[in-house]
Amino acid sequence: MSSRSGVISSVIIVILIFSAVGGFIFLTNQYVPSRIAVVVIDPGYGDRSFIDQAVEGLYETEVVVDYDLIVADDVDDLQSTINGISVEGNHDLIIVIGTQAGLATAVDTVAANHVYQKFGFIGGFVNRDNVASATFENDQAAFLAGALAAHLAVDNVNRTGIVGIIGSVSTDPTVIELIDGFIQGLNYANQTLGNVSLLPIQYVGSYNDSTTADVYARNMWNPNLGNASVIFAPVRASIMGIRSAMEYANVTWFCNITNREPFVIGAEADQRYLGNPNIAIRSGPSWIVTSVVPRSDLAAVRIINATLWDRFIGALDYGGEYASTIGGNLYNNGTILADMVEYQENEWVTDAMINMTIDYRRAIINGTIILS
Repeated sequence: MSSRSGVISSVIIVILIFSAVGGFIFLTNQYVPSRIAVVVIDPGYGDRSFIDQAVEGLYETEVVVDYDLIVADDVDDLQSTINGISVEGNHDLIIVIGTQAGLATAVDTVAANHVYQKFGFIGGFVNRDNVASATFENDQAAFLAGALAAHLAVDNVNRTGIVGIIGSVSTDPTVIELIDGFIQGLNYANQTLGNVSLLPIQYVGSYNDSTTADVYARNMWNPNLGNASVIFAPVRASIMGIRSAMEYANVTWFCNITNREPFVIGAEADQRYLGNPNIAIRSGPSWIVTSVVPRSDLAAVRIINATLWDRFIGALDYGGEYASTIGGNLYNNGTILADMVEYQENEWVTDAMINMTIDYRRAIINGTIILS
């Protein structure tokens, strides 16, 4: 394994199992735990987004697991890394987490050459018997987010009806899907509202460039430039730049305007806490009013448990349920719009807005609303 693809941490999860006679058996290191490699691409763990959401699932498994957490520099490095792990043959499962263009081809290539090695691929699909995949229909939940943004942007006279979008990487399939669904939802709501406009989409060009994200967001909120009321921000680790721009916009432009806040809708993980007054204390109202969340954490749990309990079935999708032909969607709760009540400020996000997203969700599920 090359460059920065070295193991950055190894974690053993020890659990209590309730025995048949009513006592507890504590599993200690006298047993050899199952070993799983988890490989991601830079910026890696701690992205406060898709990777971190999936990693939460690693700690919800039913058995003892020893994880090797690895960060690759890029897609080519990841392919080399998982090939090397496969050659060593020491892992029950190799999980790849990511949505970057070319990642599915990399996993497919290695899996084809190591048919007895089991793989999990969270963020894409590979049609091989030794690969359990997890995909998500992110555009469905993003549609709800777009409709919410439209209403949020015009709810009172101090909001402008202008919405902005900042994405991470323009070629990322998931980012493309998120933005497409968001725009469809915004346009659908605007058929009724009629006074919502969208700024030109900006791309950071990276998954981890908070400085650029900060600049773009400030420009969008600046009353003399974009004058946006809401920003949709599928920017991965660059979300911290959005956070700093929120603080700047509030102090510089909005603090003396009633119900004019630097609103954001997050994506790819539950990022609502990043809009709280103090991100270390998850309480109070949040400027990040909701997030589009693919439940990659639950997909990780399904794939790991299926592997370790000998229920692994490849060439199927674990994004919404166990070994299915469809991925995560609104119907199976594999992709959701994060709860808007926990941090709700009623003068910002009204009950009517929340009920609207519930109605639209039902309409998508029953086919009344069809996404293109």
